[in-house]
Amino acid sequence: MAKTIMIIEDEPDIRDYLMAALEDSGFRACTVEAQANVTEAVHKVMPDLIVLDVMMPKRSGISIYKELRNCLRLSKIPVAMLSGITVRTEFMDNGFRKLVADDTIAPPEGFVEKPVDLSAFLELVGDLTAQSK
Repeated sequence: MAKTIMIIEDEPDIRDYLMAALEDSGFRACTVEAQANVTEAVHKVMPDLIVLDVMMPKRSGISIYKELRNCLRLSKIPVAMLSGITVRTEFMDNGFRKLVADDTIAPPEGFVEKPVDLSAFLELVGDLTAQSK
């Protein structure tokens, strides 16, 4: 059975591009709007991985990430953060801690830089979904 990847991204072109790439690679892809009740949508789908944009206009990916990690049922779903404002090493080493401002919340399982390197993205998705469920 194909693994399900949920994309939470405000840019329609990026969202569509990632969805098409995932579907072409044998994954099931779905999206949810950041301003919607994200935790409710995630509960309904229970994806194998969430790809979450850090910077969105109506609601930040960091606030969504914190909400997901504070929900017991959703806290074990791997998350790959997506951003064009920082590089992977900077974000994973100390940028995440500064943004989340809560030492009890673990960093995400992955990070994807924009513009997206499609082969690296699909490799990360494959690695993270191989570990889930």
